[in-house]
Amino acid sequence: MGCTEKYTSCGIFDEDSGQLFYTNFGSSSYQTRDFIVDTLIEWWKTMTPEQKQHTELIQIKVDNGPESSGVRTQ
Repeated sequence: MGCTEKYTSCGIFDEDSGQLFYTNFGSSSYQTRDFIVDTLIEWWKTMTPEQKQHTELIQIKVDNGPESSGVRTQ
């Protein structure tokens, strides 16, 4: 149908409980800070008040692929 949009996944894994929160976004936002923030907001909404109360530290590990590899061509 001529669509060129790709979906890029984003997930949050809770290492303490082993739970995975997984979501998809369109290609128009996956390279922006909004992509990560939107995922964090949606993840936070899924948590119970008790889980939120016990959350003290969130470690964010991100791999944006070749866009942030640090290797630049001249």
